[in-house]
Amino acid sequence: MKYISKIFSIFFISTCFFLFLLSCGNCKEDKIKLFYEIYYGPFKIGESEINITSQKYTAIVYSVGLARWIFPFYAKWETWVDEKGYPQKVIIYSKERNKERRRLIYFQEKENKIIYQKILPERGEPEIIFLEFPIYDELSSFIASFYIEYYKSPKIELPLFIKKSKEYIKIEFREKNFCEFKKEKKECLRIKVYLPKKSELLERSSEVEIWLLKNEKLPVELRGKLPILGSLVGKLRKIEKF
Repeated sequence: MKYISKIFSIFFISTCFFLFLLSCGNCKEDKIKLFYEIYYGPFKIGESEINITSQKYTAIVYSVGLARWIFPFYAKWETWVDEKGYPQKVIIYSKERNKERRRLIYFQEKENKIIYQKILPERGEPEIIFLEFPIYDELSSFIASFYIEYYKSPKIELPLFIKKSKEYIKIEFREKNFCEFKKEKKECLRIKVYLPKKSELLERSSEVEIWLLKNEKLPVELRGKLPILGSLVGKLRKIEKF
């Protein structure tokens, strides 16, 4: 069961990465909802819903079908941001069968202070952590990554707050090629993401590969590399704008 847990954890944090790809100037003025299907080989094992507004980013992933019966899983990541896209408040929640986890994080830039508190499984005392700002949570860092000009800066690192310390996510542009979207060949960019070993949801460093439509800046496919078991694939199925 621990490997099944890693499968959904990898897709959850990878799903968060999708949001940065949609945070263009026009998108941030709209409310956008994306729907992804998650596959392990030929089997559909989960779904993901993504919401983005100018003030808040949300990523949700959950198991479906037979996978839900074998290993019920639900996770939700919420990040409230300021006008520059830096985190102000974060709530991370996950449930595996009857095991629930919830974390609450406040970012106070003026004091270079972060308040971190465990809510579940047992409420803990708030911890005060001093780190150099600016700093992102994992979700808001992915949003900021949109502004990378990949042809000029093919490699970049961004500072993250992870497990009470400052770590870095590495992002690399690998190639321009063609990918399939709605049964058509489109020009795409292949982006490689290396997650820190201290990721909130992963026990080990993991690699994520994103296929991004060159013109639309829209992620159509994600592949998460899982040790031993291989790759998990997320495919975009529907977009709603309102």
